[in-house]
Amino acid sequence: MDTKHCAVDGWVDAIPAPGPDGTATFDLVVRPADFDTADEDAPDTVITCTSGDPRITHELLNGIQPGDLLRATGTLVQPTVPGEHARLTVDALEVLATALIPVIGNCGYQKLRSAVG
Repeated sequence: MDTKHCAVDGWVDAIPAPGPDGTATFDLVVRPADFDTADEDAPDTVITCTSGDPRITHELLNGIQPGDLLRATGTLVQPTVPGEHARLTVDALEVLATALIPVIGNCGYQKLRSAVG
């Protein structure tokens, strides 16, 4: 299995969801590194992220919303089957920018403005 410890910057695609055993999962949409020179039809990459750290899980389930720009740091596992998403086990999370419009029904929460982890 091809794994690597790295940091990934991307946008949250949908409201993070609770997972088994106190975990939380979410998808990060990552633009190509050479976005400025890439073909306009170049696809974004989706990375499925999971964390079991209670501080990160709490923030994901209570303060993160679609459109937030995050830096997720952890262990990246490349997909073994073409077409599947890479997986990142997150051990540190930083909010780089928040979405402009809060998700309806998720108003009034406090945003984490500094790194978690």
